[in-house]
Amino acid sequence: MDEKKSFFELLDPKSAMVVGLVGGLLSLGTVGFVVLGVIMLKGDSVAVANTPANVQLAQNNEPAPPPIVPKSDKPKAELFVMSYCPYGLQMEKAYLPAWDLLKKKADIDIKFVSYAMHGEKEVVENTVQYCIQSEQNDKFQNYLKCFTGSGNTESCQTSAGISKSKLNSCVAATNKKFAILDKLKDQSTWLSGQFPIYPIHEGLNDQYGVQGSPTLIINGTEVQIARTPESVKQAICAAFNDAPAECDQTLSNNSYDPGFGTALSLNAGGAVAPGCGT
Repeated sequence: MDEKKSFFELLDPKSAMVVGLVGGLLSLGTVGFVVLGVIMLKGDSVAVANTPANVQLAQNNEPAPPPIVPKSDKPKAELFVMSYCPYGLQMEKAYLPAWDLLKKKADIDIKFVSYAMHGEKEVVENTVQYCIQSEQNDKFQNYLKCFTGSGNTESCQTSAGISKSKLNSCVAATNKKFAILDKLKDQSTWLSGQFPIYPIHEGLNDQYGVQGSPTLIINGTEVQIARTPESVKQAICAAFNDAPAECDQTLSNNSYDPGFGTALSLNAGGAVAPGCGT
C-alpha cells in the first residue's frame, strides 16, 4: 500500500517555490492588517482622549461678554468719528434718527478721533463740524444730515442756515487754541509718521480707549451694535434708569451704505463691522 504524500510533497520544486511565495505574502498581509487595526484603534483612543481638552480650549477662547453699560437718568452718547471715514459716515446716518428722537431726553453728540486718516480735508471738516456743533448747535443735525448725504460742506452750510462769519471766527480760534494747523504741517508729530494728530478730543480718546472711526460710547462705556437707527435707539434707551415714551417708537432696521449718500445697505454691520483705524 502506497504511503500518502502531503500536498507540498506532491509539488515539483518550481511549484513549491511559487506556493511558498504566495503563502509568505498572505502571511505578511495578515500581519499588516492586524498592525493597521491596532494603529487605528489607538488613533481613535487618542482622538477621544483629546476631545475634552479641545472642548475646554474652545470654551476658554470664547469672546468675553459685552460690557455692561451703566444706567442714568439722562444717558450720554458720544459717537467718535473721522469726518471722511466711510464707516463713520455710515454710522452717523444711523445715529441721526435716534439722536433726533431722543435729543430732549439724552445728551447726544459727535466727537472726533484723535488723528485723521483722510488728509487735510478731514482735518478742516472736523473743525467745521466741531464749531457748528459748539456754537450753532440747533443747526448741526440738519448740517450733518446734508453732509453725510452729499459731502458738500459749502452747500450744506447754506442749506442748514449756518452763519459763515460766526463759523469762520470759531474755526480760526479753534485752530489757534489747539494748534491744529501747526500739527498738520509738522509731520514729526503725526501718528506713526502717517496720520495728522487731531487734538480737540484727544483726552477723551485716551480715557475711553478710542482707536478708530466709528466708536460709540454710552455713559462712558464702548458699545458695538449694528449700524441701524433702531439699534442705536435701543442702545441709548437701555442706558436710562427709566426709559421715556420715545423709546417705544420703532425706527428703521435698515442700514446705509458706507460713505456719502443715502443708499441702503444689505449689511447692517455689527461687532466685527469695518472701520477706519490703525
